[in-house]
Amino acid sequence: MDTIEELLTELRNTNKKQVKEIRVIPADKPVFSPGFDFPDPRIRQYLDKSGIKDLYTHQADAIKKIRDGKNIVITTPTASGKTLCFNIPVLEKTGAEENTRALYIYPAKALSNDQLNNLNDMKEKTGIDFEAGIYDGDTPSDKKKHIRENCNIVITNPYMLHQVLPYHPKWKNFYKNLKYIVLDESHKYRGIFGSNIGFLIRRLKRILKVYRAGPQFIISTASLANPLEFAEKLTGETFELINKSGSPRGNRHLVLWDSSKNPEKSTHTQTKDILLYTAKNRFQTLCFIISRRMAELIRKWANKEDKSVEILSYRAGYSPETRREIEQKLKNGLIQGVVSTEALELGIDIGQLDVIILSGYPGTISSFWQMAGRAGRKMQDSAIFFLPHEDALQKYLLKHPEVLTDMNFESAVISTENPEIIRGQILCAISETPAKTKEVFPGLDTEKEFNELIEHALISDTPRGYIYTGGKRPHDIVSLENIAARDIKIKVDGKILETMAQTRAFREAHTGAVHIHNGETYVIKEFNTEEGVAYASKEDVDYYTQAVKKEEVEIIKIEKEKQLNNFRLLFGKVVVTEKYTEYRMKKTGKVIGSEELHLPPLKFTSEAVWVELNDSIQADVEDSGFDFGGALHAAEHALIALSPLFAMCDPNDLGGYSYPEYGDEGKAVIFIYDAYEGGIGISKKLYEIFKELNKKTIEMVSGCGCETGCPSCVYSPMCGNNNNPIDKQGSIILLKHLG
Repeated sequence: MDTIEELLTELRNTNKKQVKEIRVIPADKPVFSPGFDFPDPRIRQYLDKSGIKDLYTHQADAIKKIRDGKNIVITTPTASGKTLCFNIPVLEKTGAEENTRALYIYPAKALSNDQLNNLNDMKEKTGIDFEAGIYDGDTPSDKKKHIRENCNIVITNPYMLHQVLPYHPKWKNFYKNLKYIVLDESHKYRGIFGSNIGFLIRRLKRILKVYRAGPQFIISTASLANPLEFAEKLTGETFELINKSGSPRGNRHLVLWDSSKNPEKSTHTQTKDILLYTAKNRFQTLCFIISRRMAELIRKWANKEDKSVEILSYRAGYSPETRREIEQKLKNGLIQGVVSTEALELGIDIGQLDVIILSGYPGTISSFWQMAGRAGRKMQDSAIFFLPHEDALQKYLLKHPEVLTDMNFESAVISTENPEIIRGQILCAISETPAKTKEVFPGLDTEKEFNELIEHALISDTPRGYIYTGGKRPHDIVSLENIAARDIKIKVDGKILETMAQTRAFREAHTGAVHIHNGETYVIKEFNTEEGVAYASKEDVDYYTQAVKKEEVEIIKIEKEKQLNNFRLLFGKVVVTEKYTEYRMKKTGKVIGSEELHLPPLKFTSEAVWVELNDSIQADVEDSGFDFGGALHAAEHALIALSPLFAMCDPNDLGGYSYPEYGDEGKAVIFIYDAYEGGIGISKKLYEIFKELNKKTIEMVSGCGCETGCPSCVYSPMCGNNNNPIDKQGSIILLKHLG
């Protein structure tokens, strides 16, 4: 077969039950900006040599705004040529002023290497005399000084920047000539990670002020619902938005595949079948899998079943050389199929693909289309297979694909108000350069946290200003991926395998947990909370584990509230107590066993959104013959299940609890809280869009074909009460009162 249409027709005929629907997203024709002016003829020379006659409209718009000195945020789709939007003006400035410096920050090393290749190609084809270099943990020590002192463009990542900021005098020449800061693939900076990056950028700005530098910011990101708000929170700067793409794309066929219609084969086995079928028919295919271990297994199964096509896997943990080799084989068409984790979601150039398989929902609509956008880059038709797993959110998307195809993207949420993050970042900032006042980060109210650090003798007032007087180097304590709290070390044979935040370790590193690291499985034999160590052994197991918790929520302070119909919607500070009571062993989504856990309770202050119901709602549920406690419990599960659609977060970033009678007034209450000390802004976002969240939740629950509840609507796999009581029909009545 020669076309995508022929491929899909054949698959539909042989898999009528599984192919629920095929939606066609029409092609986009290119929109050019002909006659765009290039003052430096060497740039036009580069475009000619690269076969580029005209720029797309969004590229021209971006270049104009950068030339005008504007900060910009670009949110056009993947493979739309965003890199040229900033590389061209940066090289124009470098060609005109040889001391020009630019800092490119990438969330992944693979992207750094890809960008360096792009820049070296531009250097060769333009003849512009500049130097670019990567400065990260893999950079040889003897090359670092040369890069600092001579490179016009330094490519790095947030982790390295976090570590080198204290040594800014070594970077004096670079910083005083810094004209541009580029944050590419910045949608990765959300939640705790993004919140820490927001302060990291502000720390960099403090240092640049010392050297009297005020660079422009250029942010490139996947599509978001709140790009301007996000960019401004991330950097503390104002931006102009470029979101109308002029790049072309062929017809995209979204295949909604219901693997539950073939109960004899698991979703993973059906994923392997589709991959082999498309690859054997010479359609180059990239298959995205959520777990590293499953990526390896699907590759193994496919190669064992059919040796006529080569299927490779791609994930973090491979050597840079191995990853580059796989990328080049894909780009050059030497292999027909790759099974990858999200590592290939980002903008690494891997050429033109025909088919994308998404086995499981990647967590956000934005990531979904980042992955899907890897195919059909040059106007050829493409197919996107979506095989949802067994949970409420994924099954909802299968039944309501318009949520995906309408492309109403989520908001990227970060917080500049989390006191735990603020304290750690203040210490880093003060150790980098003294503060003249307690306003370390202009525009942010951090005085309370600053005073607390003075009281704990970590900051002292001296003639030089406020300085850091703690013992340990704060940069070694403050993690960009965790809130400043106790870390747990996972050890194997006396060596540290991994370090993770305590809250995550209670979920993933308890005694009996199956832990996956670099595609290998380990079983936790002992979790010593006092020592902060989880002892593991490497074992090949065919199941995974899921911890179960019970919660209690206590209101500290109400910060916002609205009276709506028959309920009050509130937001504020809470104290959460989580107790992990057992863990379940699961295989292909089914529970095969469970064991008790004996862990101390976790207690932390956070933020929450909650609804307080009027008595009339309970009366209506009960008068209709349903159990109110079960209805409340089911509604809580359903609201939490769909919350990630509205705030770019992992389900583990949220927790919740419902009370048929809460507090002195005995009102029925449903809580949804941020599962992190201090909160990270997720529940605050849910407070703002609660009406839309509730509307989608009603659709999900009422649209599910089950009668009394199931994992596709109101059951939660993490429920500490074993989904008891649950009353699905009663929850529909309750949720409609919140509409």
